Amino acid sequence: MLPRLERYLLQDFPFIHVIIGLFGNTAFLAGSVCFLFPPLERVALWLFVAGSLGMFVGTVGEVFVRHARRSRGRTDS
Repeated sequence: MLPRLERYLLQDFPFIHVIIGLFGNTAFLAGSVCFLFPPLERVALWLFVAGSLGMFVGTVGEVFVRHARRSRGRTDS
């Protein structure tokens, strides 16, 4: 049995992980563009860090959603 918050996030709002991943991809792209301008290198670095974290959290969340769906499918049959 999943804890209440985990069940809420996985079953009711699985798209939230996609949104977090999209934020990560966007931040990573913006960081790439900022690296083209030397005064923005520090901003670019932090956008890379935030983007990487967002992509990681989005991917891990999506893995949990898929695992929960697969597990639920096995127990329902």
